Amino acid sequence: MEALIDDLEHTTIYYRPRNDSEESDGEGGLGNLNRLIVRPPGHSGKAKRGHLCFDAAFECGNLGRADHITELEYDLFIRPDTCRPRSRFWFNFTVENVKQDQRVIFNIVNLGKEYTLFNENMTPIVRSSSRPKWQRLPRRLLFYHRSLVHRGRKILSLAFGFDKDEDIYQFAAAAPYSYSRLQKHLTMWEKRAQTFATRESIAQTTQKRRIDLITIGDLAPKEESKGEIITKGKFNETKKRVVLVLARVHGGEQPASFICQGFLDYIVGSSEKAIALRNGIVIQVVPMLNPDGVFLGNHRSDLIGSDLNRCWNRATSYAHPALIAVNDLIKKIAAEKTMQLDFIIDIHADVSHEGVFVRGNSYDDVYRFERHAVLPKFLGMRVEAWKPELCLYNADSLAAGSARRTLSVGSVDAYTLLASMGGRRLTPMGPYIHYTEDAYLKIGRSLVKALCDYYRHIGVIAPREGVSVQKKESRRRRRRRKRTINERERSPSSSPEKRVLVARVLSPPLPLASPPALRALPLRTAKNATLRGRPRTVHVGEGTLPIITGKYQTEIEHRSEFSSQSNSYRYYV
Repeated sequence: MEALIDDLEHTTIYYRPRNDSEESDGEGGLGNLNRLIVRPPGHSGKAKRGHLCFDAAFECGNLGRADHITELEYDLFIRPDTCRPRSRFWFNFTVENVKQDQRVIFNIVNLGKEYTLFNENMTPIVRSSSRPKWQRLPRRLLFYHRSLVHRGRKILSLAFGFDKDEDIYQFAAAAPYSYSRLQKHLTMWEKRAQTFATRESIAQTTQKRRIDLITIGDLAPKEESKGEIITKGKFNETKKRVVLVLARVHGGEQPASFICQGFLDYIVGSSEKAIALRNGIVIQVVPMLNPDGVFLGNHRSDLIGSDLNRCWNRATSYAHPALIAVNDLIKKIAAEKTMQLDFIIDIHADVSHEGVFVRGNSYDDVYRFERHAVLPKFLGMRVEAWKPELCLYNADSLAAGSARRTLSVGSVDAYTLLASMGGRRLTPMGPYIHYTEDAYLKIGRSLVKALCDYYRHIGVIAPREGVSVQKKESRRRRRRRKRTINERERSPSSSPEKRVLVARVLSPPLPLASPPALRALPLRTAKNATLRGRPRTVHVGEGTLPIITGKYQTEIEHRSEFSSQSNSYRYYV
């Protein structure tokens, strides 16, 4: 896992040639800040400690502008997507040349949407070169408000205190998942799955990055018997079921890659469900459909400004080679008489809702619609924090060019699986729990289990050996029934011959006068003194994530300091 952590050394000004400029419009930056030192007015020459150096000219980076407002405050502008100026949400940048115990406020002033999860409980993440693990900023240091100074638009303000002057700090809207990280993971994954899976490149993007296709399982059909031809001239063999999984159509939806990685890691494992699924059906995965947008740090578009999830119905070989390759793959499966494409699952992330949910299609035929809603039912039983109230099945014209609307031809069921970029609540009034990388990987594993449950339900995959097909009774019901049988065996009236009906007993009449006063309870003496000193049990709420905490001083100062023994951040307000 250490090899997958992005190294921050390439962002520092001390490891680069001196003749490099502070701003870059080349291919590496495409408008992102490249080691820009923001100096206060009236300062020139060599940068001093405390003159912050912003950099986003690296893979998945996004920051277009930084303005010095006061000694403590900076206005930051997200770089819009390439050739698509209205898409502005994803940000990922580094800050260096900081001063010990320097306090700052970063105002992100040009978010593309006003209503996002920042309105609720979502917070950005931070890490540094000495502490590479991502950590959430505390909610008390985040302010999402409408600013009159910025013409009434809503801005996101972050309060932060730097505790190590030699560290390089990185801020992001969510945990980044780069194209390079995917290639490293697929190289290691391919070695583990070389006996039953293949990896190939089906297309190249505009910037010559490969579009990988992973095929898990054998595409050869299962033969029922040697006599393949029946009297009508059709093949008497079982069609091989195929499931197509797409991910990362939008570059700024990082959770989609984590879910896809969890899907691939679980299905290559040795669990019973993974083995049954890869032996029973064929799964084809395209883990990253928009590598150019991911590399450039765009939120939705690719290099030429196209939203690929709105171009499936008008894709061209020059502008959308990845979509053309997937369309050709689907046509090839449909042309084969020995294969049947059942599902197309397009994995996305959502910036406005919590939990996990799907978007499907609506059909006039009731039976067709009921069959379309079966797989989401199995997903709801497996995925944590499933939101059935957010699942929509419609024919919205705004999503006419999406994958679920265009690729659902014939009997193919196409869905859009969405996971929140922020977090979830396990109960409607429960605590807010942020999603982590492990939580997204768990969603991918749940997707494998849901597919296995579905194909076992329809009989494509054999049921698990040693498990009864009948519905299991709850543990409480089994105990209750067992206890009743034992009591009947011990009772002398359990046999029909000795069974006697109990006579009905009437309740006694009410007393005419009130009963005498009860005696007062005895005082606690030394005999029951232990009851008085018994400690009370305090129940701590479960399910809450620990936040970055520290050793607080007085409540008047309202600040937390960094301890040399711990390895965490200290924030100041």
